[in-house]
Amino acid sequence: MKKLLIAVLALGLAGCSTTPVSSSLAKEVKASSSYQFKQGYTPVTIIRDKGFVAGGCAITAFINGNKVADLETGEKVIAYVEPGEVIVGAGFVGTGLCNGAPRKEREFTVKERQPRTLRIFIDQSANVDILPTTEH
Repeated sequence: MKKLLIAVLALGLAGCSTTPVSSSLAKEVKASSSYQFKQGYTPVTIIRDKGFVAGGCAITAFINGNKVADLETGEKVIAYVEPGEVIVGAGFVGTGLCNGAPRKEREFTVKERQPRTLRIFIDQSANVDILPTTEH
């Protein structure tokens, strides 16, 4: 009985967090037309973690308030932006169970010819956040 209880608790804790996905393993989705390849622009890769929390709901990624793509778990999008300061956001835009807190936004510096990789994740309180990662 003790082993069963430990297994259930471990499964419950694992289900309350998301885990990073390697860029090479993430499925790529197409960026909106505003963020597709442009000469002289820098790629920003946004990867959504995989995990049980909100796994059935897409998270919308934004740059400077404009929609880039809807990401399911384990997906990524590559957006091309002008070097400089950008505000990257992520949040649920759906309805019903896929509706959540307002999007989380953070400011990042994008340098010329220095691609950035960002990670969208959901913490144990079910808050969406976006942070840089060294994963390429």
